[in-house]
Amino acid sequence: MSVRSMLWVEGSPKGERSLSSSCARAFLAALGDDVAVTHVDVWSDDVVVFGREAALAKFGPLFGEPHTPEQAEIWERVTAQIDQVASHDAIVVSTPMWNWSIPHALKAWIDVVVQPLQSFTLDAEGRHVGTLGVGKQAQLIVTRSSAYDGTSPELVDHQEPYLRYLFDFLGFDLSESLIIEPTTAWTPEERQVIVDEAVERARRAGASW
Repeated sequence: MSVRSMLWVEGSPKGERSLSSSCARAFLAALGDDVAVTHVDVWSDDVVVFGREAALAKFGPLFGEPHTPEQAEIWERVTAQIDQVASHDAIVVSTPMWNWSIPHALKAWIDVVVQPLQSFTLDAEGRHVGTLGVGKQAQLIVTRSSAYDGTSPELVDHQEPYLRYLFDFLGFDLSESLIIEPTTAWTPEERQVIVDEAVERARRAGASW
């Protein structure tokens, strides 16, 4: 599958200090100069806030209620954000784990771009079928402070399985997730080893994508 344009959705608010973001940058750099990357910072004011008017705009037409001017304006912004995903050949989502799941800003972005009839529909048998990601690749890059390898059964991963389910549902062709764990270290030296190894793993993954 030829990839000419890539959408990077950054789930961490920490910028240059974020390990998940550092890994994403290494992955993207390894893709080569012929891939155009568009960056979406889900913590930016440019990202649509799916509030009361957006919710009313979403369901109103389904029940024969026309949009108000305010609803029409917010729904145009929602559609533009969905179109941004649709206009790219592939997507990279990088995120840390927060409270066993994903940061609320990333979830808010998801709640904007996943919409009935625009991101998914029903087939002839009434099954939900994703349409937004058909013909597109997706790469997940996730970090978490603890290891979710079964050694601590009280820890349950709602981060990577949720994201895989979501993008698979939308129709994306998912690569193997890049999972960096555990990221907890008690000295700067130990922390740097984790960072260096994680970034190198991401670079190799991008080079072989």
